[in-house]
Amino acid sequence: MSPLYYYAYTKPFNMSINFKFPNGSEWRKWDLHVHTPFSMVQHFAAGEGEDVWETYIKDLENLPAEFKVIGINDYLFIDGYKKVLEYRAAGRLKNIETLFPVVEFRVKKFAGHKDFKRVNFHVLFSDKLSPDVIESQFLNGLSAKYQLTPGHSGIVWNGLITKQSLIDLGAAIKKSVSIEQLINYGSDLIEGFNNLNLEEKDIITLLTENTYLKGKAITAVGKTEWESLSWNDQSIGEKKDIINKVDLVFISSETPTAALNAKNKLSEQGVNNLLLDCSDAHYNSSKNSQKDRIGKCYTWIKGDPTFEGLQQIIYEPDTRISIQDERPASKTSYNVISSLKFLGDKDTLFFSNEPILLNENLNVIIGGKSSGKSLLLYHIAKSVDPLQVTEKLGIVGEKEFDLKSRVKGFDFEVHWKDGVVNKLNDLIDTKSRQITYIPQMYINHLAEQKGEKNLADLIESILLQNVEFRQLKESYDAKIQQTNLEISNNINGIFIVKDNYQTAYKELKGIGDKAAIESNILLINNEINDLKQKAGFTPDEDIRFAKLKKQQSALLRSKEKIDVYLDRCNEYLQALLTLKEQTKNSLRELPETWDIFQDNKAAHVYINENLNADQKLSDKLFDELINKYELISRTFQTMSGARQLSLENVDEGFKEFSTKITNQTLLNSLNLKLLSEQNKIKQIDEKQKQLNKIKDEGSALKAAILTGVKTLVSHYQVILAKMQSSDLSQIGNGLQLKTSLTIDVPGFQNGFCGTLDGRLNFNNLFGNCFNTANDFVYNEADYIKHVEGMYDKVWQPDKNGIKFRSGFGPKEAITQLLKDRYKFKYNIIYNADDILQMSPGKRGLVLMQIILHLSNAEHPILIDQPEDNLDNRTIFNDLNTFIKNKKFQRQIILVTHNANLVVSTDSELVIVANQNGQDKGKTNDKFQFEYVAGSLEHTFKNESNAGILQQMGIREHVCDILEGGEDAFRYRERKYGFKS
Repeated sequence: MSPLYYYAYTKPFNMSINFKFPNGSEWRKWDLHVHTPFSMVQHFAAGEGEDVWETYIKDLENLPAEFKVIGINDYLFIDGYKKVLEYRAAGRLKNIETLFPVVEFRVKKFAGHKDFKRVNFHVLFSDKLSPDVIESQFLNGLSAKYQLTPGHSGIVWNGLITKQSLIDLGAAIKKSVSIEQLINYGSDLIEGFNNLNLEEKDIITLLTENTYLKGKAITAVGKTEWESLSWNDQSIGEKKDIINKVDLVFISSETPTAALNAKNKLSEQGVNNLLLDCSDAHYNSSKNSQKDRIGKCYTWIKGDPTFEGLQQIIYEPDTRISIQDERPASKTSYNVISSLKFLGDKDTLFFSNEPILLNENLNVIIGGKSSGKSLLLYHIAKSVDPLQVTEKLGIVGEKEFDLKSRVKGFDFEVHWKDGVVNKLNDLIDTKSRQITYIPQMYINHLAEQKGEKNLADLIESILLQNVEFRQLKESYDAKIQQTNLEISNNINGIFIVKDNYQTAYKELKGIGDKAAIESNILLINNEINDLKQKAGFTPDEDIRFAKLKKQQSALLRSKEKIDVYLDRCNEYLQALLTLKEQTKNSLRELPETWDIFQDNKAAHVYINENLNADQKLSDKLFDELINKYELISRTFQTMSGARQLSLENVDEGFKEFSTKITNQTLLNSLNLKLLSEQNKIKQIDEKQKQLNKIKDEGSALKAAILTGVKTLVSHYQVILAKMQSSDLSQIGNGLQLKTSLTIDVPGFQNGFCGTLDGRLNFNNLFGNCFNTANDFVYNEADYIKHVEGMYDKVWQPDKNGIKFRSGFGPKEAITQLLKDRYKFKYNIIYNADDILQMSPGKRGLVLMQIILHLSNAEHPILIDQPEDNLDNRTIFNDLNTFIKNKKFQRQIILVTHNANLVVSTDSELVIVANQNGQDKGKTNDKFQFEYVAGSLEHTFKNESNAGILQQMGIREHVCDILEGGEDAFRYRERKYGFKS
């Protein structure tokens, strides 16, 4: 083997190479079908002043940054792959992580085919196989299996595959046809290649049985050629057979949509649909009109850019492959923790100060006992949200880690993807990022809490983490609070109105009986008329006397009204003057409460300037109102004075009549009585109007109260509808949140019924909303109707035979009747089981799923050993499935000692922790605590490396550390290529 080739795919050990991809499985573009200038059929051109290979290599080097893996295909040969390796060994193609050798065959098969007689069969080899091994063990191993295409009698093939041997074969084939037919044939090399066929079983047998090749190759079939085969009765079996035998299906599509349509069609046909779009490049990237050009590839693969990374797509195609042009969508940067770092004195040997990188999906931390797993998770949480950590560890009774006393200058950093850094030692009020931290045994603690109230408190706290729900609930909580305030104010108002009505009614009765007073007025007027007749009034004097009496009465009524308006206007003026002074004092005192801005001169100046402007505006508005009502007051004063002057003129007019009436004393007495009685009628009319107005106010307040009661329940029903929506109630996998609206019945019983005489029969008084034992029976459908009925009864207690306990009355009873006692009742049903009836272990699993689902938050969730108290079957069937689905919505950082939660969840990143002195023979390289990280597909073993963590890959660590690790991998043997 040439040393040049060997250097290209093996590198000397160091830690960064053995853990070259510490972010774990990530999205990259992979183009696994790229031809070279050595291909038999290709159209690569040389650039100006360059040879064709230099132009070709530059084309690969100028691929977009997302291209990291290239499959080099030269049909039956790997000369082009060798050439590319030479460039790579010389320091070129640094942008490409991995180059795979790919061999392409024509497979003989397919009865009933018309235009296409062969299907392209691809074999992609591990980059760890040297070109020499591929040629000697594979290509040469197939030489004896080649067969000529039928129809070439007299031509014999039996030799090794070389370009020259194919040229010789092609020449012989062309020599056997007529000169007229030669126009339909290609070059000797191409005709030789096109007329050699293999059975796919021979290829697969060699790959699976050869010691050097077993487990180091992946097979694929070309979709376009395969699709052209007939679906008739003779060929359908063979057509399905070959595509289902291979690992992958290759296609070169014009657009991502075309590729996805092709994949969907394979699914409809019920055959292998694991399709990858490849460029099948025969042209330079500059040939935009050509579909098969360098860089035209839509396949994204999530995995290490290694052969083991590629193997994962066979078993996780839905989550490891994406066919599209742009990078698959990632989580919002401020919701993703990108790296972690322990900090300390430069001489500390506790931790390395190298960052620990994280993946945006599922990060699993494993290690032996006291290896630093929970320690790492704790410091992530403590650096971001220390209050949450203290609260939850306090709930489970666990102490917090304290390394500050052990490590000089200790600190911890959490780096977010958007550049924000949270430090352990930062002030709490500087930390605004969110996480959900679930420490060890926290779920167990919640699961052991029994009763509806504990369940309700937990579910509501989780629901409030759902941003959409929290916003809706906060909005409607404010409306509920406002409605309750309005109901309370209206209750107070209606009893004030009731008191006012009773007072006014007593005053009305105190004035006298209107009919009796009207009769008395008639008698007085008769007596006055008798006096006038005895005085000998002329008809004209009678008219003038009556007119003066009418004027006097009208002027008295007018002046009285004006004086009332004047008094009210003066009261309002005084209120304005008081309010102006209060506002001025409030604005003057306000800056004293804003000491926080004293150190911020700009803010201080800005606030004072605005306060001064507000003061001027306030003074202006008050002065305008004061001036307005001072003018109105002066107008009323003038009008009152004018009425008084007119009354004096009327009194003067009466003097000429007074001399004619001899019994002046009697006349004056009668006039005073008449005026008094007329005033009584006027007072009665005014009081009756007042009573009618008070009654209308009471009716309006009652309507407002009952409307408020209905509005209140409607607000709760909006919140209920959101909780009953499928995105919150249908959690999945047989798990359902059921929510209903009810009231606090004991609170209602103690509150409302507690104001009434317990000797009353509530069932007789209020109907079937009470049973015969005087217990309230809640019925959601009739609750409002029952409340209205009880309100009417209590409003008129004497009429309805209602008595109250000492110290209580109608107001207290109605206040308790209309008090907001609504509450939501929650229940969790899991596979038809009520959560309150479940065992703590099963309840813990359900609560974990609820916490992860209901919150609908997008920030990271940190979980420490959620599998505690769960059997392995439950973990495998339920918990790992849920986490596997949830990791695409939220970044998860999970500490576990369960292999299924690492392997079956297809963790994107596994962090392995180790502490010196905990396990015999497992010493670290340098530090007390050490960590390495990589993907599940990461594998190697080298016991000569320093430090236990650097002696093996992630897959080996999983098997070594976790009980059941080998079984977990063996269960998915095909996926991870585990060798027992």
